[in-house]
Amino acid sequence: MRVALARWGNRISPLFDVAQEALVVEISRGRLISRRQVKLDDLGWPSRVEQLVHLGVRVLICGGISNFLYHQVVARGIQVIPWVTGDVEEVLQAYLQGQLNQERFAMPGCRRWRHRHRGGRWGR
Repeated sequence: MRVALARWGNRISPLFDVAQEALVVEISRGRLISRRQVKLDDLGWPSRVEQLVHLGVRVLICGGISNFLYHQVVARGIQVIPWVTGDVEEVLQAYLQGQLNQERFAMPGCRRWRHRHRGGRWGR
């Protein structure tokens, strides 16, 4: 399974809509298999969504995301885990360990959003 983490430097990008790069990782049986940095298209949302699809991304981890873009990504079969903050490597490790629901990874003001998703736990 491929997971994309929207980046801004070494942190999760605060808004996916304008993120310029992503870390795309391949995960198999809960283990990291490969990783690569990908420049995200700035030609607009259709091309950004198609790029995720072309890369084979099944899960997108990001900070904020506009409602419109969220629905476009989900419509293409990609699970979106929004409102995440923190160091990209720490977020990735928390996702691999099933611990991304910790408060320290929630964007400020987004404490209760996790309880709406699978009992506070993100599936892998």
